[in-house]
Amino acid sequence: MPKKLIFVVVLISTLTDLWSQAPELSATGDQIYCPQSEISIVETFSITNTSNTAINAIYIQVSSGYNQGSDFLEYKGSNTAITSTFTASSGKLKLNLPSGTTALEIETAVKNVIFRSTNPALSGTRVFSITIGDANYLASTGHFYKYYPDLEIPWEKARDEASTKTYYGLTGYLATLTSLEEAVLCGEQTQGAGWIGGTDEETEGVWKWVTGPEGANGGLVFWNGGVNGTTPNFAYWNTNEPNNTNGGEDYAHITDPSVGLPGSWNDLRTIGEPPGPFQAKGYIVEFGGMPGEPDLKIAAATQIRVASVLTVNQDSRCGTGVVNLSATVSEGEINWYDSSTGGSLLFTGPNFSPNLNTTTTFYVAAEAAGCTNGARKPVQGTVLEPVTVPPQITVENCDEDGTPDGYTLFNLNSINSQITTSSSASTTYYPTRSDAEIANSTSQLDPANYNNQKGSVIYARTQKNNGCYGVTEVVLSVSTTAFPPNFVYTLKSCDTDGAVDGYYAFDLSAATPQMLAQFPQGSNLSVSYYRNSDDALLKRNAIPTQSLYRNEEPDEQLVFVRVEDNSSSQCYGVGPHLKLSVDPIPQFDILNEGTFCSTATAYTLETTHARGNYTYEWTDETGTVIGSNAQITVNAPGIYRVTARNSSCTSVVQEVEVIASEPATITTANVEVSIDEDRNTISIIDPSILGQGDYEFALGDQIGPYQDSPVFERVSPGFKTLYVREKNGCGISSIEIPVLGFPAYFTPNNDGFHDTWSPQGLDQQLYTNVSVAIFNRFGKLLKSLNGFNQAWDGTSREKMLPSSDYWYQVNLTAQDGSIHEFKGHFTLKR
Repeated sequence: MPKKLIFVVVLISTLTDLWSQAPELSATGDQIYCPQSEISIVETFSITNTSNTAINAIYIQVSSGYNQGSDFLEYKGSNTAITSTFTASSGKLKLNLPSGTTALEIETAVKNVIFRSTNPALSGTRVFSITIGDANYLASTGHFYKYYPDLEIPWEKARDEASTKTYYGLTGYLATLTSLEEAVLCGEQTQGAGWIGGTDEETEGVWKWVTGPEGANGGLVFWNGGVNGTTPNFAYWNTNEPNNTNGGEDYAHITDPSVGLPGSWNDLRTIGEPPGPFQAKGYIVEFGGMPGEPDLKIAAATQIRVASVLTVNQDSRCGTGVVNLSATVSEGEINWYDSSTGGSLLFTGPNFSPNLNTTTTFYVAAEAAGCTNGARKPVQGTVLEPVTVPPQITVENCDEDGTPDGYTLFNLNSINSQITTSSSASTTYYPTRSDAEIANSTSQLDPANYNNQKGSVIYARTQKNNGCYGVTEVVLSVSTTAFPPNFVYTLKSCDTDGAVDGYYAFDLSAATPQMLAQFPQGSNLSVSYYRNSDDALLKRNAIPTQSLYRNEEPDEQLVFVRVEDNSSSQCYGVGPHLKLSVDPIPQFDILNEGTFCSTATAYTLETTHARGNYTYEWTDETGTVIGSNAQITVNAPGIYRVTARNSSCTSVVQEVEVIASEPATITTANVEVSIDEDRNTISIIDPSILGQGDYEFALGDQIGPYQDSPVFERVSPGFKTLYVREKNGCGISSIEIPVLGFPAYFTPNNDGFHDTWSPQGLDQQLYTNVSVAIFNRFGKLLKSLNGFNQAWDGTSREKMLPSSDYWYQVNLTAQDGSIHEFKGHFTLKR
């Protein structure tokens, strides 16, 4: 429903008489408003003041639907003695009346008050209320509301003071806000926030209105629970309220406007809060509704409404033509425009039917007569791309299903391209045109396996993603042409693809000329190949001829062939007319295939594991045939090749290279180790005595890297493995070389790396004993070690020594009894 906007006109006077002497107001006004224009708030207005009560001012208020910032009230009368002031926060216009202003002058002044809005999308209703007295008046309740500021007044005291207030004979009570209109008027359009008549003091979480008419019979429940509670009627809590944060927050208060949702409520303690937004500011008193109260006529109300569009109906069609657009409105005229603002008025009325050739957006508005500023809603007339299909096509197939009766299987999917080439269209088939028109799913045909015995005339519905469709009549015809009886053409190949398994990749297009030769020359025919009869008959899953086809049955396979006319798709012949035959090639092994290393004067090369009786051909590097037996003896290095033949196929070529070479022979006598701290060197003394071959060298890793030089410098202490590799692949030899040395540091932290210190590369074949003495910088002996496999862990007398430099003296006893002494220092790191 459109939002209603309510204006309130209030007459405030300085009254000294009793309520029974108050003036009586009467107003009429229920008008349609044109947005961004101005309109009088009343159609008629009168005031009866039989007691001649002095009236000093009149207040006219937008009491319902007010939108601060865009809604305004203005006095536009010619009586300059009457002045006006508009308060935007409350939506209230004050007319200041000089002493002696007559009732007629008041009536004229009120009739010259106008409402205007700057909001171009204004909607709903505005209600104005007119009253005498300084309280706000709400037409929907007939009640009056006043705010009384009183900082830090407890809720109980506010309740009691509210009950002592009177207004023209009406008894006051803390306001009970049971509708959004009341909540907005009292929360957003009053002078301040304050207590209202709700509490959960009796039962925590059960909030009741306990004042005024709603407070009778134990109170009216308006909320159950806390932050996530529910209301049986109406509540207007602020975000995350009520929360009872400080305990004892049992009383409802309109929240300070600086916090959260304007005009909403929160729960507070009656004992007061520190100065700030959650401090009690005062209280709201409501007048009206109590039993036995007088029927006052000190207020009147009028309203204006903004016509609005309620619903719109768009339309679409396939191709050029009429679209039917419509709209419903709350009231007023229905106007259709060609632009969202301004533009031209095209039509007036609920149903607009333009003729379109392209998708077009129109704009509809609900407006008072003569108004062109109503809020417009877009309504689109969509012109969809139509489907273009032939009205009829004929499709032919061959009667090759084994029964020459004029019936056979059709693959209807294969004819889709004859109906449309659109990638966004799909085609379905039906037995009748009417089924195709309505896309009757219960009668839709299976396109993959349709036998024309069910009907030789069917209907194709071709539909795009946009819903547009076309219907084509499809005539199914069965051809009588065929291949010659028992015709089969064979493509034959030896199994030379590297795997003798009965499979081979064939070029099927090599058989196409033979297939075409079975039919009259000069015809525009094409040939396609299939794995089985159904695929060939239904023209599906064709084997691509752009690439080679590997037979799927070993040794021999029949392929189905389909020949048809390119122009009409008429089938000329279908059947298993192509045979693929794969002959085995000779298979055998060759001893020492690849590389044969030897330093002999003659070499015997031979085949083995032959799978049949073959003839052989051996050739040398020049291609000269040098033998025809299963084995051959050669007396020179080189590359030799051999093939085998059976009755129809030749084997793949196998090759062996004879290399006059051998693995290296290396001994410790031919290896020299030079000890010089971190500049240790390992070298082969005489590489020429390693053997017959071309060698390269690596240290520590058989994989390498290898180098041509037999010398390795800057070798760390320890046992090193020296590798010698024959470059032609004739083997790798190795020898372990001890490199004597003394580590420059160690780190005894038990991480598995350098945890102890000892001499490295001790060769027990050279030495019979080893002794080690460890000293500190002052020459004090800290540790003595004797024998091989002894190491220092950085302790002395079971105490860990600190990080520092230490000195060693190592004595090695040689096999001949001589002593070799080594001294130096190293670092202990922790």
